[in-house]
Parts: sequence; C-alpha cells; structure tokens
Amino acid sequence: MVHVEPDFGPEEIRSYLKVTGWSPVSGGDVAELWSLPGPADEVVLVPMKPGAPDFTKRARILLQDLSRVESQDVQAVHDAIATVYHDVTDLRASHPSLGDGSIPLEAGYELFVSAKRLRVASAAASIRRQGHFRNFPARARDQAREVRLGQTRRGSYIVPIISQARSPEDVYSPGQNHIEIQVEETLFDRRVTATMSRALGVLEDMATAERAPTPSEITDSIGEGVSYELCQALAKVVNTESVSALDVSFNWSRVASPPPGTPPRVEFTRDAIEIVDRVSEQLKTRVYTSQHVIYGIVTDLSRHPEDETGRVGVQTLIKRRSRTVWMDLPDSTYHSAVHCHDAGIPVRVRGALTSPPGGQATMVVTEFGPDPSLGADD
Repeated sequence: MVHVEPDFGPEEIRSYLKVTGWSPVSGGDVAELWSLPGPADEVVLVPMKPGAPDFTKRARILLQDLSRVESQDVQAVHDAIATVYHDVTDLRASHPSLGDGSIPLEAGYELFVSAKRLRVASAAASIRRQGHFRNFPARARDQAREVRLGQTRRGSYIVPIISQARSPEDVYSPGQNHIEIQVEETLFDRRVTATMSRALGVLEDMATAERAPTPSEITDSIGEGVSYELCQALAKVVNTESVSALDVSFNWSRVASPPPGTPPRVEFTRDAIEIVDRVSEQLKTRVYTSQHVIYGIVTDLSRHPEDETGRVGVQTLIKRRSRTVWMDLPDSTYHSAVHCHDAGIPVRVRGALTSPPGGQATMVVTEFGPDPSLGADD
C-alpha cells in the first residue's frame, strides 16, 4: 500500500468533514470522533494534536477510512482535505500527441510561464481596470509569488494553481468598524481568482460568438478584467506547435461560496485564439481611462433626510496600508451601503480614486456593491 504523507492539520480535517456531511459526536483536546449519518453508521477518529508522535499515523488511518467511505483513492482524499481552504485552478494543455501525460519542453515552459502571467494580469485587473498595463502594480507582481503550483497531473497535461480562499461569513461581523489587514491579504487571493474566472469567461464568450466582437464589447470587457496582458498569456500557450487547446477549470474552496456569475471551466482552441489576438491588438493600440478597484468594509455613513446623496466611508487597503476612502452615493446605492454595513458584508467599489499622501482619499464611484468575489450576490 502506498503511504501518503498528511499535509494538513486538525482544522482542515474538521472543515472537510463538516462540508461533506460528517458531525462531531464526542472528543477532547487529543482526539474527536465524527459520524456520518446513514445505514452504515460510519465513525472516524480525528487526531487533534499535530505535534503528537502518533498524529501522522492517525491521519493516515483517517485517510484510508475516508477513501473507503467515499470510494476515492487516498491521494484524492488527501488533496481535498489539504486544499479545503484553497481555490485550485487547473490549466490543461491538450493535443492528440499528449496522450501519455507528458509535454514537449517548449510547450511546458510556456504553460508554466503563462500560469504566472495569468495570475499577474488578473491581480492587476483586481486593483485597476485597464486595457493595457505596460507596467503592473507592485501588488500584482507580489501576488504571483504568493500562490503555489501543485504537482502536475495526467489528463493531457495539467498544472494546478493553488490560492487561498475565505468564506465571507468567517470574515467580518455586522457593524464592523475596521478591516483586518491579514484578512484582506488573504481575501485578495480569492478576488484575483474570481477576476481571472470572469475575465476568461468574457473572453471565451467573445471568441466563440458567431460574429466578431464590437469595439464597444471589447471596451466593456475591460470592466470584467480583460486586458492585453491576459490575452497574450493565453495566446502564447495555444500558439505553440504542440498545443491545440488550453482549458482552465476553477475548483472553488469547499468552505467558501463560489463567486456568482463565474464559469466553472473555459476552453480556448486555436480558432478561439484568433479572436483573442484581435481583442489583444485593439486593447494594445487604444487608449482607455483606467479605473481603480477597492475592497473593504463600510465604516462610516452620513446623510441628511433632504440630501440627494449620502456620504460613505469605506476602509480599504491602499499600498497595503489601511485607509478610509470617502465617496458620495445616490439614494439607491447609499441604501446598499447601509445594508452592507449593517450585515457585515465586504464591498467592492470601482471608480476614479484620489489618494494623496497624508490627505483624504476620495473616489468618484462608477460601481458599488457587495464584493461578488466572496460569494455575495450583486
């Protein structure tokens, strides 16, 4: 029997069991017993002390028990537990010649490099909506260093990108009056993955439509995170001689709601890449006004009954420092801000940001609402 070394702790185990239908029945500081309702009346033991001499042994036994109950191999169960707090994005290069699970060196190099390019472009679009970046924000470049790559898998040739995720219910409470910097750093990973998924979905729609995308549609796609750099990352993989298609699958964390409106899978063939190249050229040669995107929580609300707008303060991170950004919102949007404040729902705001050092940060708002990256409805 092949032994799989556990790469997780008690919290990952407990979260995984909870989302797969198990319930705790007894236990203490050393171990817990969990049961699965049903005719078989299954019970498993969860070790609770990672530093204990027998933790690895008990975790292996748990993996074998879950493998039997779920009719999956041990490695699959292990990976599901180890990534329960993570989103896993699978990049799969396919071609009739790749049936043995290997890939030519040049194509493999472009696939790995493009994994980084896709993340950096999506991170940049999560900060600023812009058709052509030329110079990425430093935070976007840093983000690509923080995600991990999993082991390549068979199925033509698959490279998994592993990034953090967090359920909004576990983040902020109603009436919260400040953001947590560490929490916001964690949430940025999920926001980048959500931006990537939406942007690639929009590109796929344009590439598979019966007609070529209009200039207006290409302009609108920028608001969803499409950029010249994102298009180029796709094209460089599919245009290699030994790759005929690239598909990207989004496997969202089991403990965080999938972002609404995001496709679970997109695919780009060589025919589709021809359209992506056209979009790319238009994004490169046209000048578009960029818009900033901020994420955070509503901490301040002020409005007199006779006013047409209300003053709202959103605490966010700017250059990784906590800042309050002030904005004036019309009636319906102001009511949305009140709801998000009262319910403890993080928000996403897009518009023209002014944030002078030492001065008051303000934003002229184009779009305001619950942050859809975290599973909240628009």
